[in-house]
Amino acid sequence: MQHLNFLSFGILLSVLMISQTLYAQQCVNQVTHLAGMQQVNCSSVTVTPSGSTGTTTLCNKGPYIIGAFSPGSFTFNFNPAVSGVRVGLYGLNNNSSGFEEVAFTVNGNFYPITNPGVADGCLDEAIISGTGTIQACTGCVSSWDSIVISQTISSIKIEDIYLNGAPAGVLFALYFCCPVCNTDAGTIAQSGPYNTCTNNTLTFPAATGTALDNNDLLRYILFSNPSDTAGSIIATSGTPSFTFAPPMQTGVTYYIAAVAGDNLNGNVDLTDPCLDFSNALQVVWRPLPTVTFSAANPNVCAGACTTVTANFTGTAPFTLTYTSPASGTVTQTFSGNTGTFQVCTAAGSPPGSLVVPATELVDAFCTCGP
Repeated sequence: MQHLNFLSFGILLSVLMISQTLYAQQCVNQVTHLAGMQQVNCSSVTVTPSGSTGTTTLCNKGPYIIGAFSPGSFTFNFNPAVSGVRVGLYGLNNNSSGFEEVAFTVNGNFYPITNPGVADGCLDEAIISGTGTIQACTGCVSSWDSIVISQTISSIKIEDIYLNGAPAGVLFALYFCCPVCNTDAGTIAQSGPYNTCTNNTLTFPAATGTALDNNDLLRYILFSNPSDTAGSIIATSGTPSFTFAPPMQTGVTYYIAAVAGDNLNGNVDLTDPCLDFSNALQVVWRPLPTVTFSAANPNVCAGACTTVTANFTGTAPFTLTYTSPASGTVTQTFSGNTGTFQVCTAAGSPPGSLVVPATELVDAFCTCGP
């Protein structure tokens, strides 16, 4: 039994070590700017220095140094939040010249460290204080690598606190993990590009192969810029369909896609770090065609004919159906945006207005009429 228990313990230890190694490998997004905001992989990171701060690198730790002349700190804000951080420290003092500690504040609250990380071989190993800060061993200058904090983090402050003695300064490196995302907006079957009339509802295939977690929504979006999908959304729908409405414009190429992410008051949270878009399809909204009539000689004798000019808007060819007093219902196709046809009056027609109503007009995309 003892032998079996020993093997069981050994296997468990190996699994834990592998898990920690994998987590450390995931936290590979290093932050290196000293102030202001920069996009680093999946998050926009704002760095705010305070007190004594600077830059240098030793033993692969850096570029941040805090507390070289007086207490100092760097605060990192992540938008969207990240799923964890990994920190490496170098040069903590606990000797006759000075004694300092490094404290962590996560999401506005002091974060007590329970696992200081792994030795890096550069200096003596650091230790955890009774309050959860990191400090050097007694009489030492210490370092430690891969201090891992695995939780959702929107901000972290790393601070050098002097307990006594002269300032010395601590170097550190910061890496963060992008969340492991299972959200998938799926795929919309390739179809289109769509040319949809402004009086019709565009209906397209629903996304398939989607994957949503418990807080996710799937929505459909119409947007204008495939290089800035989230920033150019014009309309959102809970079903794979859209109708024409302002600020949409006719003749402009738009795109439709599915989007999946966290539920934010019934909409998809576009700041969700796991936000996912499907492939995109193209759509152009087409205006309804129009026609106006004019006659060079509007005065026609009974039993005579006159030439009527039709002026179209829309996309040729045009198929016009109109009613002629002498011929009844007539359908004629025109290849361009202007065309002519003859209208005749019946013999013996009384004097008065001659009405030639258009009853239906069809262009290359749309139908206007009954």
